Amino acid sequence: MDEIRFSRRAGLAGAVAGGLTLAGAGTLAGTAASATEVHWTDDLDELTLFAFDQVSIPSVQNLKLEMRDPVKHPANPVVPRGEAGAPDSWAVQFYGSVIKVGDVYRMWYCAVSAEERAEHTGGSTSALWRVAYAESTDGVTWTKPDLGLVEFRGSTHNNLVRMDPPIGVLNLKVLYEPDDDPSRRYKMGCHVYWQNKGNRHGTLAVYASPDGLTWTSLTDVAPVEAEMVPDELLLPAFHAEPVGGLYKWKGTYYASGQNGIGAVRPVHGRVGRTWESGDFANWQQTSTMTWIRHQQHTILGPGRSLDGEQQHEGVSVWNRGNVLLGVVGRWHGDMSWQNVTIDLGFLVSNDGMAFREPAHEWTFIPRGGDGAPAELVANASFETLDGDGWPAPWTLDANRGQTAAPSTDRSRTGSTSLRVENVAGTSIGVRTPKLPATEGVEYTASMWALTESGTPAQLYVDFYDDIGRRLANHFVQPEPSADWAEVTLAATAPAGTATLDVMIYGATAGVGVSFHDDVAVSWPGSGEGEPEWDRGGVIQGQGFENVGDETFVYYGAWDPRVNIPGVPLPPRGGVGIAILPRDRFGDLMVDLRGEGSGDYQIPEVTSEFITATIVLGARHRRPRFHVNAEGLGEGATLRFELLEHDFTPIPGYSGADAAIVATDGFRTPLSWGRGRLPEKVRLRGFFDGEQNTSIKLSAIYVD
Repeated sequence: MDEIRFSRRAGLAGAVAGGLTLAGAGTLAGTAASATEVHWTDDLDELTLFAFDQVSIPSVQNLKLEMRDPVKHPANPVVPRGEAGAPDSWAVQFYGSVIKVGDVYRMWYCAVSAEERAEHTGGSTSALWRVAYAESTDGVTWTKPDLGLVEFRGSTHNNLVRMDPPIGVLNLKVLYEPDDDPSRRYKMGCHVYWQNKGNRHGTLAVYASPDGLTWTSLTDVAPVEAEMVPDELLLPAFHAEPVGGLYKWKGTYYASGQNGIGAVRPVHGRVGRTWESGDFANWQQTSTMTWIRHQQHTILGPGRSLDGEQQHEGVSVWNRGNVLLGVVGRWHGDMSWQNVTIDLGFLVSNDGMAFREPAHEWTFIPRGGDGAPAELVANASFETLDGDGWPAPWTLDANRGQTAAPSTDRSRTGSTSLRVENVAGTSIGVRTPKLPATEGVEYTASMWALTESGTPAQLYVDFYDDIGRRLANHFVQPEPSADWAEVTLAATAPAGTATLDVMIYGATAGVGVSFHDDVAVSWPGSGEGEPEWDRGGVIQGQGFENVGDETFVYYGAWDPRVNIPGVPLPPRGGVGIAILPRDRFGDLMVDLRGEGSGDYQIPEVTSEFITATIVLGARHRRPRFHVNAEGLGEGATLRFELLEHDFTPIPGYSGADAAIVATDGFRTPLSWGRGRLPEKVRLRGFFDGEQNTSIKLSAIYVD
């Protein structure tokens, strides 16, 4: 069976040095845990057995796991973009870190200036990406201190940290090790770029700092245009995005990220990988495939790297000593950037290498809502034109004459509309990109039309399945109108629908000139509220803090759908907080499906669990056990016994001497009688009482 080995600085005889072993995670990413022991060698003050960790709590009867959905903080984004002229006026990209040091919460993130972007005239943009700093005393209200370290646009009054040598940083993670050499107490892993035959590829750079503000490269690098050069690379010369997460486990440093190079098991798209280092400066040339989603076992083929369900940017990690909690991107792909979205998922690991989902395909932090329906239709009023003067991302149907074009002659809003001129015997179609749709939902498409002559162009809605086959189409023919008039079309998505598009169509039999503006798609409830700051995509920063009786998970925002060829990118980012009750990510609860008179049921069930073996070692003091649970009361109690490694009940800690918990709390102590404990124990828990279905057990602590 599995073992958890627990030790402390003192009182250890016969225990493995550094003291924790936890039987294991699978040998391949995403597989179930195996019985292999995994040794954790850092100092351990507390062991945490989370309800969702099926390595720590492998054996259950009539219990089920329910994960909790965090709530987004009402003050989000708690760190917004800066004002005009600030180093972060265009982007606050929280591919970054939050760490509490003493009484101060410290944050590092990637910053880009809107003014510098506007003035950039060519070449690499890497130099525009800098590392910025913020801090807080409560984790919610953040300031961007005037550090005075870096000159930016003629002034040092800014919150930029010093990087020696300077380099463009697209993603960063920070570790704090106060017991290390004073010059290396803070360590930063950076996703930077290098040039490969004219292509910009990602790679890893590593820096260290005594104070988290002045950073020095740990390797001899001389960046050119803020990018590394090929003979300075720490990783193999492939494209990699290597620091979605950064952590130390069993004395080894790990950088978790993504790349798409060949793997032992062929997979599609963005693959979760970790790279290893013994000293943080020198990194192994091998890597481990640590996390993939099950859909990635289906190979979609060349040219479809954007498409399909994938993981994104590796795993940002909360190291809880004996277990790693992780947040990972859930990439919802498409052949077009305009339909790519990202949510965040939740993972766990007991060996630092192989991660798994406690709940299959569960969205931990969802992307924000689009709010007003017009947000679905990019460039809905045809105001933004690409380099050829065409309103991207709208497309002109293939093999059609150029009888549609943006026009400033007429407009309902803004200064531009779409002019469609049609002649007999030809047709013309102008389409949106494919938009996400759900079968059984009624969608309403709308546009405003003005007729100059003849018959105006029609409004179409087409529905498609998940491989792009058209399932149904619907259209309406507007009545000619010399004034702007709204045209609407309602249609229900058929079975199998995955996407839809909207088309402005001049039919073969039609002759006329019409203008069109302000196209929208809506469905029940879609028009409620304003667009949210984190719509389209959310990204994982490495920020996890228990603040009072709450757990804060920090995250960032990036909407991939704005990547429209020829159209300038809008400002991006910010930092938000997702909140849970303290350490209550998921709960073990009573499951009554086995109770009853059915063929596969019994009249009355018992709900219980047994932990993996906890190796205490020879010690002078008994360990203390605490429980994180709610829903307890007179008719709903938790009862705990201690067992030998071979499941024999321990006198004084079992039966009539079992510990009973009847009150809610994040750290309710377990109380037993006196008596010496063996070096190896298991904890058995029972959900008792007539109201035991109300009990939610989130975690058990041993210290």
